[in-house]
Amino acid sequence: MTTDNRLFFWMTLAMLGWGASWPIAKILSSYITEHELVTYRYVLTTFTMLPILYWMKLSFKISLKNLALSIITGVFLIFYTKLFFLGTKYGEAGLAGALVTTLMPIIVYILMLFSRQKKPQTKDWLALVLGVIGVFTMIKVWTFETSQIFNVSNVYLLWAALCWAVMSISASYAKDTHPVVLSFYIYLFATLIDWLVFFKPTSGSIFAMDQTFWAGFVFLAIGSTTFATTVYFLGIQKLGSNKGSVFTFLVPFFAIGLSVVLLGESLQLTTLIGVLMTIVSLMILNNVNLDFWKNKLYKN
Repeated sequence: MTTDNRLFFWMTLAMLGWGASWPIAKILSSYITEHELVTYRYVLTTFTMLPILYWMKLSFKISLKNLALSIITGVFLIFYTKLFFLGTKYGEAGLAGALVTTLMPIIVYILMLFSRQKKPQTKDWLALVLGVIGVFTMIKVWTFETSQIFNVSNVYLLWAALCWAVMSISASYAKDTHPVVLSFYIYLFATLIDWLVFFKPTSGSIFAMDQTFWAGFVFLAIGSTTFATTVYFLGIQKLGSNKGSVFTFLVPFFAIGLSVVLLGESLQLTTLIGVLMTIVSLMILNNVNLDFWKNKLYKN
């Protein structure tokens, strides 16, 4: 296996980890509350980031500005995680994963338009319309009454996507700090703030939980967070953000597929069509060049 193929394999595995977080969160929702999930998940993630930082020989040094940004981002991460958890608890995990992961970058782009960091062209407006139609297709909006469009699960997922978008923009202002180091501080502050302000242990000791809980919990904290985030950032360094970001388009498909396998959810054609429409929209908005990927396929 060549170096490039090895990198593609690990990047795909990282996206599998991100996609798996949705059905796993659905499983964990029957064991613990959203308040417990954040503290338990990120305390384990924070500790498992330490050997990663040591292995990568990264310094813990961070400027006061970036430290403040990591605190702000950590707060948004708390709310995102709780909303994502509740969205999967009260709705279908596959649809939730597809909806949020495709909606997040669209919201980021729209927020950048309002802040005038982007000057949209005609193709961008058309892409946004296509993205919105894709989202509506995923939730089969034509079958809803007005009240159903804003049901509890959809509201949670919409706010989750918005929180992640704001969190992404906030983190983007942190300059001169390695993204893995920044992630460590974000997880650390998310843990501390949630534990001090929101934490309410109402489900009993997690050490009394069964093997299903522990398998899902450990994978969510380490596989879907520590491992996937680290591999993604390393991949971005090697491939560049434009090429590396293409891998994120795999996440909604993994979320849907794993929800079918792990939870027995039905595979909805409208969900797949909606995902494809939003992915095309995102590729247009981000000016993704597929020539590199075509060359790779032909070489292999």
